[in-house]
Amino acid sequence: MLKLPGQQHMMESSNLVVFTSDDLKSFTETFHEKNLIGTTQFGRLFRGRIQPQGPDVTVKIWDEQSSCISLVSDEYLMVKEEVKFLTHPTMNGHPNLVKLIGVCCEKEVRDDLNWIQRVNIMLQLASLIEYLHTQDKPYMILNISGSHILLDWDCKPKLCDFGLISGGTMGEINTLKKQIPMPIGYADPFSATRVGYRQTSSDVFSFGVILLGLISRRVLDLEKVNRPEFVIDSLVHCWARNEYRPNCSLAHKSLVEDWGYNSEDGTTITEIGIRCTEFFPKNRPTMKGVVERLKSLLVFQRVGDTRPNKREKKFLVDHAMIM
Repeated sequence: MLKLPGQQHMMESSNLVVFTSDDLKSFTETFHEKNLIGTTQFGRLFRGRIQPQGPDVTVKIWDEQSSCISLVSDEYLMVKEEVKFLTHPTMNGHPNLVKLIGVCCEKEVRDDLNWIQRVNIMLQLASLIEYLHTQDKPYMILNISGSHILLDWDCKPKLCDFGLISGGTMGEINTLKKQIPMPIGYADPFSATRVGYRQTSSDVFSFGVILLGLISRRVLDLEKVNRPEFVIDSLVHCWARNEYRPNCSLAHKSLVEDWGYNSEDGTTITEIGIRCTEFFPKNRPTMKGVVERLKSLLVFQRVGDTRPNKREKKFLVDHAMIM
């Protein structure tokens, strides 16, 4: 069973069952960690069961943030070819090949993070980056992206990839790391104009993209990122700057309707995100300044305990956690 990144029309002649995202959640207990079989080059595999007395199944989730998929200009071609192969009469039913019974073509599998949980994630992630930036010898992460953040049982963010980290005990950034690009959609655009430019302000930019994505529920659209006419819609920070007006909130409608939402906080967080993603580094705030502003939000003054309810661990990645 495949969870595909869109394009339902390609399944019309395959005689496969079309499942919904809610179906996949039901089969896998909302993609619970205990059902995670493993990670492949192009996504993740979960064990599941079609309820109530149905057969056991394996659910494959295609991850558009996979480093392998990001190297392919048309990831849908890969999906279509896999479906074509598995459903071909000479292959379907082979005892040593998986039997494909259905697909899910919905673009998104929605998460259930509420407003307060999102604000907590912002503050904790900002505090971590501030901690690294304010060491005697500051660290630069240079690899911050949504797919490099995990949430633990209490929804606390855990940064999990430090392949480009430099500074601190790691020493100055080396020539090799300077040649490796930052993650697509989170990369500091100013650094692209200065060969080898890497500063803590690059982390501020990446954090700003994370923040804007959390409040707007928007994510990087890899299908469109290489098409100039769709750049504004595909890159979160480009979309945000195009939509932004002074004293406005870019919070998604579903979050505005959340019981914990406050319009002043929405406006403040939007402004922080816009400032963090300024093109020129000198116009961006420091992470210390970001933390101070986040701590001053009304939600932290109003709610005595803003800790989120416990929930299963989940990758904060585009296919399974749409912001």
